[in-house]
Amino acid sequence: MNKHTTFRASALSLALFSSLSYGEQTQQNDELETIIVSGEALSLPNQVITDAKQPRQPLPAHDGADYLKTIPGFSMVRKGGASGDPVFRGMAASRLTILNDGNLLFGGCGSRMDPPTAYLSPQSFDQIRVIKGPQSVLHLPANATVLFERNSYQLSESGFTTDTSLTLASAGRREINTDMTLGNTTGFVRVNAAKAKADNYKDGEGNEINSHYDRWSANAELAWTPDADSLLMLSLGSSDGEAAYADRTMDGSLFDRRQLSLKGRKDNLADWLTRLEGQLYFNHVDHVMDNYSLRDFTPSMMMPTPAAMNPDRYNRGGRIQADLTFGKLQAKVGLDASQNTHRNRMSMNQPMMPYKDKPYVEDGRFEQWGLFTELSYAYSDSLSLHGGVRVDDWQAWDSRLNLRKTMMMTIPNPSYEQKRSDTLTSGFVRMEQQSDNQTWYAGIGRAARFPDYWELLGNNRGGENSASAFNTEAEITHQLDVGWIRNWQDIRLSLSGYYADISDFILLDKHNPMLPETVRNIDAHTFGGEASLTWLATTQWRVESSLAVSRGSNDSDNLALAQQPPVELRLSTAYQWQDWQFGALWRLVQRQDKVAQNQGTIVGLDTLPTAGFGVLSANAMWQPNSQWQVSLGIDNLLDKQYQEYLSKSAADIPGYVVSGRVHEPGRTLWAKVDYRF
Repeated sequence: MNKHTTFRASALSLALFSSLSYGEQTQQNDELETIIVSGEALSLPNQVITDAKQPRQPLPAHDGADYLKTIPGFSMVRKGGASGDPVFRGMAASRLTILNDGNLLFGGCGSRMDPPTAYLSPQSFDQIRVIKGPQSVLHLPANATVLFERNSYQLSESGFTTDTSLTLASAGRREINTDMTLGNTTGFVRVNAAKAKADNYKDGEGNEINSHYDRWSANAELAWTPDADSLLMLSLGSSDGEAAYADRTMDGSLFDRRQLSLKGRKDNLADWLTRLEGQLYFNHVDHVMDNYSLRDFTPSMMMPTPAAMNPDRYNRGGRIQADLTFGKLQAKVGLDASQNTHRNRMSMNQPMMPYKDKPYVEDGRFEQWGLFTELSYAYSDSLSLHGGVRVDDWQAWDSRLNLRKTMMMTIPNPSYEQKRSDTLTSGFVRMEQQSDNQTWYAGIGRAARFPDYWELLGNNRGGENSASAFNTEAEITHQLDVGWIRNWQDIRLSLSGYYADISDFILLDKHNPMLPETVRNIDAHTFGGEASLTWLATTQWRVESSLAVSRGSNDSDNLALAQQPPVELRLSTAYQWQDWQFGALWRLVQRQDKVAQNQGTIVGLDTLPTAGFGVLSANAMWQPNSQWQVSLGIDNLLDKQYQEYLSKSAADIPGYVVSGRVHEPGRTLWAKVDYRF
């Protein structure tokens, strides 16, 4: 049986099994707790909520993107061992709103070397929440919202708690995470710290990939909680590190982040005013990429001398929100705003003219003000209506005097000192019906997205009719989201689907390999969804499966929409024996031949089709008591050689084998020890 037949048979088996009726029951059997997580299902209508501290397989890397790819519907654009770009249902970059405990964080690199998730250590958070589709207006409009969240509430008693983990894995990976809280009923101090380091990994054929990294991060929270209804908290964060890349001629030698946040909350101010909260934040990202710090410098025609670039970005913002209750009607109303400035400096001859001796030059600024209202109405005990409207006012300035089209060619910028303004309206309406054992929902949403820095200014890209892409139109998505969650006695099934019509989708074309991409607007549509099934076969044995499908069409060019992931099926099982749990995960990915060559987005372009593959992994967990937990695993047990469709093309780096896209890691052994006190 070939790979295609195996995949289709497995997918058909899942679909048939999901459709069987087992009779209605009011409670789900949860005697077997999943300790090593291999997938996630809908927790609430249109939302996935996951415990960020639980061990997972495949073992995620230390950053946010590699963690998100373990959730059905997510993929990752691999560039090396770290700093991949997360993709949800074929959508990436600013099509995903990613918040770091309420803070907007943007990277600095014009080539997406440092997406926002590169600065996030997942285990430093209590939970990660994914809102599928444009089904909320509380944050910037997007195709999905990803919230990395920390809990903040009044402690019930004085004390000290800690949650510490140590991870060791192949390729010299070692990582330590700690989360400590000390306080009492009037306040607390919480400190998160993480340190991660790894050498180059090897693919399934034993070829070494330029992928080593060394990162650290630390965050501190100082909170005052005079009563259960009040919170005032100051948060400080910092991180830095370095990472090697297999997809380009430069590595990241600096990922410096500084973050400051002040938030306050007051509950139960009146019968109708249940909460008033606000937050102010500031962050600065300072990033350096060069071709000599983390690799042996090799002169080339394009780069005859060591070179470095040093972009940075200042970002500041805030929000205020009031939660109101009027009988069966609940409302959230508020205002948010943000401002960011991007600068850059570079040296094409670092030994003679160091970049640190050069001044920063601003290339662009963005400002945003948003007003939002989100309503929920309990029509009955089981039926509820939800909706919201959001209006965003955007302004952007182009500060680039010239456009560097190649290393040797610079031209005047036709949009120099231009300012553009847009007022964009987004919204949604959704119906939910819940009973003891099932929930269904259906919603229609609109997301009006202003083009981001990388689409307007990054890499000196041009438009269809101009050498500058600064006047690219805003992207408008109208999307239908539906879903169903059903519990039987021993089975839990969740289904979610979507259909989106996108006007002025922002597409990148690569016409000339020596020149930047062209940015243009097209019409497109996408559709697909996710299915997750859990079966408690016995009190000791659990079987899980998930299926993710994403399809897209470029209606303007009559082509497949670029950068859409292939169909993916995951099958996993876990068996509990006394203090031990044993498990396995089989990940099956279909061949992707729906290719729009040299088209894509700011995170990547389509190149050639990829073959289907299957990857088998195994794990074990020992939990002798409530404080200690030891997890062991082997990812890619059979040492499979494979490439993900969305990953970047490998660069020609001296000393490394070049073969198509960046290859995934081969067999990886890992161990993780968790201690909670």
